[in-house]
Amino acid sequence: MKCYKSAIVVFALSAILLSGFLRVCLAVDQAAAEKALDDAENALASAYLAVVEAENAGANVSDLNLKLQIAGKCLANASNAFRLGNFGDAYNYALNCTKIVEGLVCEAETLKEETLKSREERLFVSAACSSVGLSFLFVFSLFGWRPLKAFYVKRVLKMKPEVVEENEHRRP
Repeated sequence: MKCYKSAIVVFALSAILLSGFLRVCLAVDQAAAEKALDDAENALASAYLAVVEAENAGANVSDLNLKLQIAGKCLANASNAFRLGNFGDAYNYALNCTKIVEGLVCEAETLKEETLKSREERLFVSAACSSVGLSFLFVFSLFGWRPLKAFYVKRVLKMKPEVVEENEHRRP
């Protein structure tokens, strides 16, 4: 029984000491939180610029905007926690913000490239269809106008004018 009591006391003391040790090890100082906050701000700014460029190219960036909003909320929470002196939470929120926007720049650039490629393909198809249409119009006008004109002239010449008596033209 004494063995169990001593084991429980040793376990309780080690848990208390270990929890204090872990708190000291896991505590984040102001410099680390500030660096994480700066890194998160820079990552969010570069992601925002990439998304704006993709949007200007005509890409559908609604999903990316949603991720930017979430990352912005994390950054705001990190900034508030930092101002309140809660450097651990500030550090964690800043890391979450950085993780959210981590692949956003590459995703925005991919969307931009796909949109530009699609635009070039549509432009080529439009130019090709216009060229074919204009070529057809030119060929038709060269070879079709003369027979159409001859047909019309023959039709007009076959028509007989109506003779109207002179009395019908005069009205009392």
